[in-house]
Amino acid sequence: MNLSPPPNLQKTKTLGKFQRFADRISMKKFLSLLLGLFLTLPIISQEDTAQINTLDGFAEASWGMTYDSIREKFLSMSTNTESKEQIEIVNEKKDTSLLIKRNGVFYLYRFYATPPLVKELRPKDPNRAETDPTIENQTEYRENGILFSVGVTFNLIPSAEIKAKLEKKYGKPRKETVGDDKVSGAGIWELVDRKENPPRGGYAVQWKEGYRKLPFTRRIDYFSANIRDMITKDYKDFFSTQETKTLRDLIP
Repeated sequence: MNLSPPPNLQKTKTLGKFQRFADRISMKKFLSLLLGLFLTLPIISQEDTAQINTLDGFAEASWGMTYDSIREKFLSMSTNTESKEQIEIVNEKKDTSLLIKRNGVFYLYRFYATPPLVKELRPKDPNRAETDPTIENQTEYRENGILFSVGVTFNLIPSAEIKAKLEKKYGKPRKETVGDDKVSGAGIWELVDRKENPPRGGYAVQWKEGYRKLPFTRRIDYFSANIRDMITKDYKDFFSTQETKTLRDLIP
């Protein structure tokens, strides 16, 4: 996708502002934001899924890859003297996020590991190694951060242009929302094969914002369907963890 902005449009936010935004938006807030979009998302039938290309990752990275493996990949690419790409690791947080600047576009790779409180009440089986969530439906425990989402941020581009490119690649969106201003909102592409167990694939979300009373886009988020379900399960457990821990301490 060519993300070169028109010359007369507002420039993207500075790197400092972007980093502060990335730090301020926790995984919990990010997932809560997406949850509202998915509450009324229609379920795709098996006939529909036969026509869909699944979203199994982003660019060179597959869902479920570890933080260390993706970091090493970009480190190797950034130091390759024969590469024509400009790649820089701008910011990183072990097993949580990698902010990559690639040819002027920012890519925020998000990783997930089981929350410490959930780990405490869901001990790891020492006789079983960690499984790959992209292959097996084993989601009890994640020690290392695994890739579940990528956020792409670029200069403002008319939303219609971005939507046209996404539709050319993925087809029509499954759902679209419109804000009270009749300009902002989001479009959601469900690129999931539900005939497999666990479901294989993911989602793409195009965010729209108003600029000069017209819809523009500066951000697209991609994320794994299977690992999203894993995170949802963990956070349900997380909210009851403190109560369970208190009861355990009261009743030895």
